[in-house]
Amino acid sequence: MGVKYFRFILLLVFFSAAYRYPCGMSEEIDVDNYEMKGLSAASEFNIMDELSLLYNDIHIGPVGIKPSYQVNEIYDDNVYDAAEEEVSDLYTLHRPSLLIAAPFSDYLLSHFKYDVEIYDYEHEQERDRVNQSWEGSLGFYFANDFSFVFSDRFRKHVIPPGFQRRSFGDIDDLDIPFEDQGPNVFVGKRDLTTNIASFEMDFPDFFPNVDFLIRYNNQDVSYQKDEFKSDDYNLDTLGAIIEYNYPLLPVKVSSGFVYSIQRYDAETSKNRDNYKNDIPLNISWTINQKNEIYLNTNYRTSKYKKHSNIENFEGWNVVLGDRYLINPVSSVEIYGERSLKEQRQANNNSYFYTKVGIKYINQHDRIDGYLDVYYWNMRFAESTGTSGVVEDVDSFHVHLNVKYRPQKWWFAEFDYSYANRDNTFDSGDLLKNAVSLGLGLTF
Repeated sequence: MGVKYFRFILLLVFFSAAYRYPCGMSEEIDVDNYEMKGLSAASEFNIMDELSLLYNDIHIGPVGIKPSYQVNEIYDDNVYDAAEEEVSDLYTLHRPSLLIAAPFSDYLLSHFKYDVEIYDYEHEQERDRVNQSWEGSLGFYFANDFSFVFSDRFRKHVIPPGFQRRSFGDIDDLDIPFEDQGPNVFVGKRDLTTNIASFEMDFPDFFPNVDFLIRYNNQDVSYQKDEFKSDDYNLDTLGAIIEYNYPLLPVKVSSGFVYSIQRYDAETSKNRDNYKNDIPLNISWTINQKNEIYLNTNYRTSKYKKHSNIENFEGWNVVLGDRYLINPVSSVEIYGERSLKEQRQANNNSYFYTKVGIKYINQHDRIDGYLDVYYWNMRFAESTGTSGVVEDVDSFHVHLNVKYRPQKWWFAEFDYSYANRDNTFDSGDLLKNAVSLGLGLTF
């Protein structure tokens, strides 16, 4: 009774705010799987961006303390991502967090951050879970933009039960290998812990138009149940990026390398050990004050042991986009991608990935948001199984987000996402709608 009363109050407060003021659009929630976004994603933590938000923080001497809380009420009409006989449900997502930043001197800054995600389903309670994340860092900042940062992040995460899809955007964000068992295989809950230790050094800007950065990460993934222990692994990644700003034209070019070694703990999984090498090349050209064109490319090779039953892989990604500033508060972005990507399956059957989309962004003092509409296609290079049919997936997506901030310390949010996938195999089809209403507090 108390939960239903709380939900009624949440909806009432949101609609009262939305009724009094016009709305625009903002922060992304992935249409492929709303649940897997948020703190769970393995996106890099930028402490300087976090510190810029410390406008109403609590101070104890030089130490800044920033607690925050966000709650979303979400309706999902296909919580298990099923191709047929979909199950809908209403659930609440609580996201409290705490950030502590302590400057020891003008050159030394430390931080600690703790995040929680609490999923509370109305009916499908087997999907209830709690995700937690702890992160700390120690950064040294000197003249000429010279800096180096040590950080460590520990996470306890739960992958809820559901039907496995051909597109694993949520799992990729977690940097967790998920073996491809087919387009519509039901997978049980998986509990795991990850630990990511990293070191990053940004070298001094001895030359005004050149920037050089190196980064090292060590990631350890451990599953809690014995049946998944064969998926435990350790990953070492070393990367270097050099960026050049052409002085005579508004052109920025960056390239480098990313080399990784992945080792599985179980002897039965040693044939999955691999070495990956990525070579990125990114170019952005600011044509004028309103228009920017960008080209992001990446060439990847994956090599497995000599006697492994997994084939080696060579692939590439090409992303081309154009950002246009309509006026000081709104912009539009048109983008496209053509890539050859690696499939996680025993025979390593690769697939061609094509994506085109348009995104409209609107940002005001109190209202901001976006509308993102895109289409993608996955076409596998070879047929799978005994059917002799090459799998082909078409997917259409719409994502609308509106965030209203009447004051700096709280906001209201509306989010809607839609996905419609058509697979050559009926078991791989998907139709999904998710609607979210949320409130957030920042102290």
